[in-house]
Amino acid sequence: MTKNQDRSEQYVRQVADELMEQIKAGVAPWQKPWKPGEKCIPENLATGKSYTGGNSIYLMSRGIRQGHGDNRWGTYKQIEAAGGRVRKGERGTKVLFYTDRAQTPAKDEAGQPLKDKDGKPVYEEYRRSHPVVRQYTVFNAEQADGLNLPPREAQAPTEWKAHDKAEAVMRGSGVRISHVAGDRAFYNLANDQVVLPEQGQFATANGYYQTALHELGHATGHDSRLNRKTLQEGVAQGFGSEAYAREELRAEISAMMTGQRVGVGHDGGRGAAYVENWLQVLKKEPREIYHAASEAQKISDYLTQPMRDRAAEAEKKHGELAQKYSHAAGPQISHTPSPQAKAKAQELERDASPSR
Repeated sequence: MTKNQDRSEQYVRQVADELMEQIKAGVAPWQKPWKPGEKCIPENLATGKSYTGGNSIYLMSRGIRQGHGDNRWGTYKQIEAAGGRVRKGERGTKVLFYTDRAQTPAKDEAGQPLKDKDGKPVYEEYRRSHPVVRQYTVFNAEQADGLNLPPREAQAPTEWKAHDKAEAVMRGSGVRISHVAGDRAFYNLANDQVVLPEQGQFATANGYYQTALHELGHATGHDSRLNRKTLQEGVAQGFGSEAYAREELRAEISAMMTGQRVGVGHDGGRGAAYVENWLQVLKKEPREIYHAASEAQKISDYLTQPMRDRAAEAEKKHGELAQKYSHAAGPQISHTPSPQAKAKAQELERDASPSR
């Protein structure tokens, strides 16, 4: 094992150990309740893009541990560029960045280095045979003073808007959803069907949609969709098995991610039955949290893709109509979409944009 690999293994073990402590206390990110509109997924303060996979879960974990209310993070240089300064004594949090891309100096036919018009070297990009991992240290926005950033406050969307988005996810999933009076919610792999209690049996509409997103997360594992091994093994081995717990971990993390995207929030109470299994899995295989978070990201992206497609189509149609009527001759009544309609389409696209 190389020195870099050894450092990477130590880091992963540290992340797993910290999360195990939170799981025992019931405060791991996916175990916590998140209110509708509450910003829980960490974002980079310079780019506005969400952190993904294991980095997202670990930064949420550190934010909970350190009591941060701001979900924005950045490197020392990014904080300085935003006019801020990390306070003396503050400790950063390491995140991992995997890439298979690299650059090499470009050369001409004679084998001489190529340069651009300004005399600077030209580089060619290529893919490595194996990805490399780099570590970066980031700080939460609340660990710095003087940052020139807009205030970050949770703004709950109107209920009808959040519920409309959740319904769009359910319709776009392609999964048959049935409602049966009772107290059970589950995904039936053999029938490729989600079964939910009647809507009126839930204490709140948000609770209904949160449960639906969790079960739809399982449904993405069907072989006609993401063909997820943990779903098929979990069903085969049954409740109480490690495979079942691994699949529940993926579904619960994805429900948290999708719940923020559509605005219905997240109820972390469903995971209580799997705590011991999660602890056993992470103790034996600390990288499991990264595997689970990565697959949860794929689940959330898969479920929200149809909604993103519709938002893009609405924007395209707006442009076509605007062009059509801008060339029409003579007096006319404008039927182009209103600024409010365009803003709604852009909001749908922004809220549901895939994390990068």
